[in-house]
Amino acid sequence: MPVRKFHLLVASIVLAGGNVAAAPAARAQGYSAERLVKSVDLDDLKAIVESLGHRVSEQGKFGDVSLSATDAQETNYILIGTACNANGVPGCQGVMMQVRFDPDESVDAESLARANLSQAAVNTWRDPANGTIGVTRYVVLDHGITMANLRENVNVLLSLTPSVVDALLDK
Repeated sequence: MPVRKFHLLVASIVLAGGNVAAAPAARAQGYSAERLVKSVDLDDLKAIVESLGHRVSEQGKFGDVSLSATDAQETNYILIGTACNANGVPGCQGVMMQVRFDPDESVDAESLARANLSQAAVNTWRDPANGTIGVTRYVVLDHGITMANLRENVNVLLSLTPSVVDALLDK
């Protein structure tokens, strides 16, 4: 595919919906690289985005603990808290990180398989209902990870997405 097609695909990044249970009242402490988190709330997700120098563009579209953000290269991504208020643990014990693209007819099952084989650290998929193409990284917070690790997982998603697009477009 020509470079123009790649830029058009990247320029067509869209955000689609999902459902997440409500989180408890705010308990945020801001970004601290060493802080161990076993669950997150909206303020924690905002702190991660802001620590990266990215801009929060929308919040709550995918549930109470969710936001959309934009990085310096104008890539839009979403962070969605999952497994919220489960088993007596306040907050969300998982974070779904996604970059989503408009449907593209040139992306078929073979393209998706190629993309998944090229980058095992993320999952590439297409929603059969609307054709949305997505790249996802999921982080389980059970037993805790540092804020720095959670932040680095966002970086992994964003750094791998261009090579996933290349694989989708057979470059």
